[in-house]
Amino acid sequence: MNCATHDKRSGPAIGSVWRTVAAVLGLALLAAPASAAGARIVTDHISTEIIVGSSAVAPGDTVEIAIDQTVADGWHTYWENPGDSGAPTLFGWTLPSGPQDAVVQWPTPERLPYPPLVNFGYSGRTTYLATLTVPDDWPAGQPLPVDLTIDWLVCADICIPESGSARFEIPTGATSAPDSAVAFTFLSARRAMPAAVDWPARLGHAPVDGLALDVDTSGVDLAALDDAFFFPLAPDLIDNSAEQSFHIRDDGGLGLTMRPRGVTRAEPVDGVLVLTDTAGRRTGYALSADGPESEIPAPAAAGGATAGPDGGARAASGAVAASAFDGAGGFLRAVLFALVGGLILNLMPCVFPVLALKAVAFAGHSHASARERVGQGAAYTAGILVSFLLLAGALIALKAGGSAVGWGFQLQQPLVVAVLVYVLVLIGLNLSGLYEIGLGMTRAGGLVHGSSGVSGSFMTGVLAAVVATPCTAPFMAVAIGYALTQGTGVTLAVFAALGLGLALPFLVISLVPSVGRLLPSPGMWMVRLRQILAFPLYATAAWLVWVLTQQAGVDAMFAVLVGCVLLAFAAWLTGLRQGGLQRGRRVAALAAVVGLIGAVALLSPSLAGVPATGGTGSIAADADAEPFTPARLEALRADGKPVFLNITAAWCITCKVNEKVAFRGGFRDALARNGVTYMTADWTLRDPDITRYLERFERAGVPLYVMFPKGKGEATVLPQILTEEMVVRALDRAAGEAG
Repeated sequence: MNCATHDKRSGPAIGSVWRTVAAVLGLALLAAPASAAGARIVTDHISTEIIVGSSAVAPGDTVEIAIDQTVADGWHTYWENPGDSGAPTLFGWTLPSGPQDAVVQWPTPERLPYPPLVNFGYSGRTTYLATLTVPDDWPAGQPLPVDLTIDWLVCADICIPESGSARFEIPTGATSAPDSAVAFTFLSARRAMPAAVDWPARLGHAPVDGLALDVDTSGVDLAALDDAFFFPLAPDLIDNSAEQSFHIRDDGGLGLTMRPRGVTRAEPVDGVLVLTDTAGRRTGYALSADGPESEIPAPAAAGGATAGPDGGARAASGAVAASAFDGAGGFLRAVLFALVGGLILNLMPCVFPVLALKAVAFAGHSHASARERVGQGAAYTAGILVSFLLLAGALIALKAGGSAVGWGFQLQQPLVVAVLVYVLVLIGLNLSGLYEIGLGMTRAGGLVHGSSGVSGSFMTGVLAAVVATPCTAPFMAVAIGYALTQGTGVTLAVFAALGLGLALPFLVISLVPSVGRLLPSPGMWMVRLRQILAFPLYATAAWLVWVLTQQAGVDAMFAVLVGCVLLAFAAWLTGLRQGGLQRGRRVAALAAVVGLIGAVALLSPSLAGVPATGGTGSIAADADAEPFTPARLEALRADGKPVFLNITAAWCITCKVNEKVAFRGGFRDALARNGVTYMTADWTLRDPDITRYLERFERAGVPLYVMFPKGKGEATVLPQILTEEMVVRALDRAAGEAG
């Protein structure tokens, strides 16, 4: 009895051992190198392994190549039809004889919802399969080199175009033992591909302006079907965001109802039908459906947007919601927005070091008379206000000249960026104690920490305004955007309010003694804090160097970095002289001057790296738009015609949402009513002309919406999130202005 019991248990025990061994071997195979004849492409968000399927092939044969791609968590790429936005992955193959086409198989896609949009693509691990042919005249036994370039769009909350290239070899001649890991990779990839089926399928009418897909399935248990979705290869066939309902027909086939987007033509439609069973297993089937017997027109709602149910009524009536600054109180609200924006600007990384330095200066004068404190606070405020009003005057002058400018416009010039880098480095070196600004220790640093009294406080205010220009705080952009569309008086008032908000903390400290007494007593902490505050300025300078690199290239970056070294050399020599250097004072002074001259001389080459003007690859986004070119836009502006410029991209989700919500019937009517030319600039591919326009408006990406009014008035940049009412009002206002 005991023996029998033991025998019964020995079988499962041995089986368990074998299962464990098999699992270990399986893991070992998965961990082993996939193939010696392969390569890797690694970018910030995607890791790609290129695996050659055959150990050796003969000239004239075809070879299968796996492109095994792993996307970072939270990111995704796109299918052949990306859906409402996005761009498919591109593969470029080059052999010694030149470029060659390869047949690429795409895995079954998944839905990627970004309400109200739905995209089609991949997340996690995805393996493409490509078939490449070895040239007939290639010598047998000699490996065939292949260059592969992959361009993809990887997206999360933002989209980033990435690309990579690699070289690998296809072995020819004698064969070798197959690699188990390679075989497993290709087996898994084939299982992820949609199965090619010859099921009869056809498109036709469905009730209530729907589109019906009838499929005569075979070998599929429809009773266990939980969901069905058809991914068409045609990009504009269906409303991707609409749910698809399915039913089992009386004859046992599958019926699917979809919402069409446009006209369904009487021609075949290819796509992937994905069936999901009750266990959650997804299976894709590549099929071709016959088109309807006659064209199916677009549904009545197709020309509208997928916005709220009252959207059509609003468009038909032409009603426009008031903007934040419309009405009698618009000017006061703009001033309030500017004041709050300037106050918040104190917390921005560019400005905060100067803010803290001023706190140190006020702490050092905590025992000064009320008159002296008020004088310094007023001087600091005056320095900021004068700087902001000068900036506003420059903006007004540029506006009168027909230029489209806004906050931070000067940073589009590499020379200005380079000078600002120099200023920040020099101030940082001063804070670090390398040298002092002034002739003696009792008068040193007046430019920065205010120890020289009213004049030092004024210059500190100027410095605060200068270092604030690269930053933008909440409320600022709206207020400045409003100011630049108004008259001279309004513009000056808004900029004055912005400057007052920036100066407000220390103006309050100087006017209210009880607030000033909250600051700590003077001590060594002031010296240490001053030294610490040098590093945010160095960081800001480093960021500006990066900006300069984007604008003018690495040569300009190198020139400015060398200039910073020369500035440090000059500052060190100046510090030696201020510290009591006895011998060589004149030599040190001369060397310091030479260093400064050298740094300034290097500013000129910083402009040499600006890319030359290139062509544009813009295409019109729809039938109502014409493609953007700088020459065409300038010609329209020279004639004084209003232009609405939409800088967009196929992979920009925000652009697509705005096109659905804002660019509706009311927008089209306003274009025709006001005689506005609608231009679209497509930034899906790299385009230097469009990039320069983005930089001109201080944008690093799309969308960008610019309204050029009638005449030669200043252009208005609309918000990145639009409503139809907002755009219609901008069109109506622009057509009535003349600069």
